[in-house]
Amino acid sequence: MKILLAEDDSAVVVALIDQLRSLGHEVVGEAATGRQAVQLAEETRPELVVMDIMMPDGDGIEAARQIAEKCPVPVVFLTGHFDEELLSGVAESGGMAYLLKPATADQLQAGITLARARFDEMADLRAQATRLAEALETRKLITRAKGLLMQRRGLTEEEAHRSMQKEASRGNMKLVDLARAILTADVFVGNDDTGAGPAAPRTFGEEKGR
Repeated sequence: MKILLAEDDSAVVVALIDQLRSLGHEVVGEAATGRQAVQLAEETRPELVVMDIMMPDGDGIEAARQIAEKCPVPVVFLTGHFDEELLSGVAESGGMAYLLKPATADQLQAGITLARARFDEMADLRAQATRLAEALETRKLITRAKGLLMQRRGLTEEEAHRSMQKEASRGNMKLVDLARAILTADVFVGNDDTGAGPAAPRTFGEEKGR
């Protein structure tokens, strides 16, 4: 993996670089401060960040938060001591794993593997949530469009849905895009003075009159 290393202790940096390379990873950047880590993350686009929690210009947790906002990537934190409050901050920042110094090569690889797996899992969950939200919005739009046709043309729900399917097929459109067009047209035209509403496209009125 392409890894960004954020650590201010030069001796630790040398050891980590040797360990990472021995594990087959590539160190694409070395940062001595949190600010440098954020900048290098944007420039090098690493696949993972190994971050010391205590940095000269603040804690690495804040730097990790900024990295997560600009270029989300799994983070493995390094710390010299165990602290419950510290671990809470690690989780909130998006950190996926942490290791106590000095970490062995095996421990480092385990942390990298765990962080990558957790990051991928979270990405999958976010993608699923997005798909569900889009599906719900699509259903709402189609339901509203059907309701409008039922009201304007006196169609049943089944007839309105069938009319929309035929029109979408004829126009080589997705059903949700047709629903948006119907709703947009209704908002644009508005109701007439008689309260009967605007004339709908003939396609949607044909079935009721047959």
